[in-house]
Amino acid sequence: MALRSWLRVLVAGAAVLGLASCSEADRAVLGAPGCPDGQAADPAPRKARAGAVWAWSPMNGAPAGSPAEGPVPGWSDVVSVADGRWTTVAVRADGTVWSYGTNIGGSLGQGSYERHYQAEPRRVPGIDDARTVHGSGPTFYVVRRDGTVTAWGDDRFLVNGGKREGHTGVTTPQQVPGLKDVVSMGPGSLNAFALRSDGRVRGWGINLTDVLGDVDGTRLTTIDGVDGVVDVASAGGAVVALKADGRVCAWGNNSHGLLGTEPRGGQTGSPVLVPGLTDVVQVAGGEDVAYALDRDGVVRAWGRGVGGALGDGDVQDHSSAGPARVEGLPEIRRIAASGLTGLAIDSKGGLWGWGSGLGLGKRAGGNAARPVRIPLPGPALDLSGAHVVLDPAPPGDTTGGEPFQDTTP
Repeated sequence: MALRSWLRVLVAGAAVLGLASCSEADRAVLGAPGCPDGQAADPAPRKARAGAVWAWSPMNGAPAGSPAEGPVPGWSDVVSVADGRWTTVAVRADGTVWSYGTNIGGSLGQGSYERHYQAEPRRVPGIDDARTVHGSGPTFYVVRRDGTVTAWGDDRFLVNGGKREGHTGVTTPQQVPGLKDVVSMGPGSLNAFALRSDGRVRGWGINLTDVLGDVDGTRLTTIDGVDGVVDVASAGGAVVALKADGRVCAWGNNSHGLLGTEPRGGQTGSPVLVPGLTDVVQVAGGEDVAYALDRDGVVRAWGRGVGGALGDGDVQDHSSAGPARVEGLPEIRRIAASGLTGLAIDSKGGLWGWGSGLGLGKRAGGNAARPVRIPLPGPALDLSGAHVVLDPAPPGDTTGGEPFQDTTP
């Protein structure tokens, strides 16, 4: 037998022995359908209307006596906002970037490591061409109009594109090396992911759960096995990506069922298809929990449900590998996640939340195991954590129209 034939036999034998030694969960992940080839994607930056920012819950680190809710001073023409729970950053319509809150290792982006609370927004220097801002904790990323990404904050490792250099934060914006043609991002606490204009996903950071794919190292890399992507979100130990055809793929750790396979457990760096999701238009990721919004305005959740994060009425620590409808919501047009909290804006601009954190427990008499309505002074356009961008005037209304009627009980 030729040498090449012997090598094939040896490789096949090793694969069989490897599968035999795997757990049932490992075999389920390895046998899951791969992420299918789909229609070509041409993701473009989301077009957002400018509005005023309203904080509906106080940020961590706010001094005693700070307002529990209210407008953020000076933020009346904001097109993008990122709430890091200690620090919040916004992009205004003119492309400038502003921050307020508690400075954690440079998270305000204004040149200081000193921890202090800044009650009113100040401009982050050096940026006047921003499109969107994205955050994970005290580290922030700004996608600029030329498709590059500028970052700053507590995690120098992530700001430097996964290069292990230094232990202090980055206090002023600097360009993430090697990134270009970026239209959107889905950063996590240990890694970050960027969606390119060609529908490919790039990632960097810690790869303990194979979220960077089957590669060694921490540096910026392209995720193999998934293309045609139009939205991406980190969900803790896994990543979820929305394809142009409305299907969803995931990769990473399946201990909470985020890859959509049973039994839960195992992990893979090769993207797999999450069953049960079609016609999806947006994905969002929290702390080991994921959400998908379809074109009919239905929200589905899967992953870890502790504290009510799945919106299924159960606050115990449980998991689901099958995306299930979050009951009790009207037609939804925008979703977000913050830790173990799911958030949604309905078709009329009303805000809804479920899970633990962000003060939802006070509104629900405990953890919000089902969606609860969060009162606002006007219809919401966009959201991040405890901050929403309010619509200054509904479409076609040039006079201000009638006051927004919030029907929260």
